[in-house]
Amino acid sequence: MQRLHQSAVEGCKRKVGSLDLGLFVENLPIVLLAVGFVCLAPLFRGRLKPISRVLVVVGFFIGILALVLLYEVFSSGHYDLFTLGILGVAGLMLFLRPVRNVRWAALVGLALGVLVSYYVYNAFRVTTTVLVIVFFVATLLLYLLFKFAEDLLGIIAGILSFPPIAVIIGIICVVQAIFILMGTSLIGYIPPIHFWPFA
Repeated sequence: MQRLHQSAVEGCKRKVGSLDLGLFVENLPIVLLAVGFVCLAPLFRGRLKPISRVLVVVGFFIGILALVLLYEVFSSGHYDLFTLGILGVAGLMLFLRPVRNVRWAALVGLALGVLVSYYVYNAFRVTTTVLVIVFFVATLLLYLLFKFAEDLLGIIAGILSFPPIAVIIGIICVVQAIFILMGTSLIGYIPPIHFWPFA
């Protein structure tokens, strides 16, 4: 009986979660408007700089929401690839913008190195010397792996967060949201690009 109750509760939680995401998907134009507005943070300068900082912080969470919504929006089949693309690019930019200068590779490599050493010790009961070697090798390899990811994400964040690009992304989000509310898409007004000699 208790198991049935727990499964029912978990089912309700999944339904509530899906309903919450479904609500965002149904109101995607509003989400795009919010995404577009926080993308415009570079426009607030001088005395309005505090507003820009608030938008960067708020944009971090909106960026996470946009990235989470990507799969739900794709699954719904109600929106075109252009909408998915601009939502993904804007969400990634908003997520990476405040954390692009955070050096997390060393911390992640160290933490995972400790976990690997702990697992090796419990599984094989190795000597202290072997454990130290495993720790340094695992930490170094994991650091190099995550350092590459850190640098790559830093480059992407630097490009997307460049003020003119961020503003353009924001404007496109706002315009696309308006077009969706009108029952159409911005992609329909962009002429096709032909590449010679394949035109």
